[in-house]
Amino acid sequence: MKAMQKKSVLMVLAALCLLNLTTVFTSQAQFSLGLKVAGNAANYKDLTKMNIGLEAGLFMRLGNGFFFQPEVNYVFKSSTVLAAVDEFQDNIKLKQHFISVPALLGYHFINNENFKFRLTIGPRFDFKISDNTGNNNWKTSPVEWGGQVGAGIDFWRFALDFSYNISADRFRNNVTSETQTKLANMFILSLGFKLVK
Repeated sequence: MKAMQKKSVLMVLAALCLLNLTTVFTSQAQFSLGLKVAGNAANYKDLTKMNIGLEAGLFMRLGNGFFFQPEVNYVFKSSTVLAAVDEFQDNIKLKQHFISVPALLGYHFINNENFKFRLTIGPRFDFKISDNTGNNNWKTSPVEWGGQVGAGIDFWRFALDFSYNISADRFRNNVTSETQTKLANMFILSLGFKLVK
C-alpha cells in the first residue's frame, strides 16, 4: 500500500511539473503535433527469448531550440525472462499492453526548417491495460515507470527516433513477495509524421 501511495504522489508531482513546463514552452512559438508508430525490443540480463513489440500514438512538441515533447502511446511488450525463486528458476512469459506517457525534454542541435537533429531525455509512465505473464505466481505493478533517452532527426514532416527506455520497476512473486526481478529495459525505433509542422 505504501508503494502505491508513493507512486500516486510521484504521479501528481509529475503532472504538476508537466503543466508548468507546458506553460513555459507554449510561450515559445513553435508547435508540432504528429502520429507515430514504433517497434520495441527488450534488453534484459536474464532474457531467454526476445520478441518485437509495437507502439503507436500521438506526440506533441512545444518550443524551438529547447523543447518539451509529451506523448501518449499504446504499447505492446513481449519477452520471456528467467526468474529465480530460492534454488528454482522459472521462465516467465511477459505479454503486456499499456498506455504509455513519456514526458521528454529535448534540444535541437541542428534546427533548420526542413531538417533537425535532436537529443531527448525524460520520465516515462506506463499504465497497464492488460497483463498475461503466463504464470499466476508472478505479478507486475499497474503503473510502471522509468526514464527514456533518445536521439532523432526530422526531415520535412517525418520524424525518426531511436530511444532507450530504462525501467525503474520490478515484478514480484505472489507466493514469496520478497522475491523480485527487475523489469526489462527497451530499445525503441519510431517513425512519426507531423500533422502540424
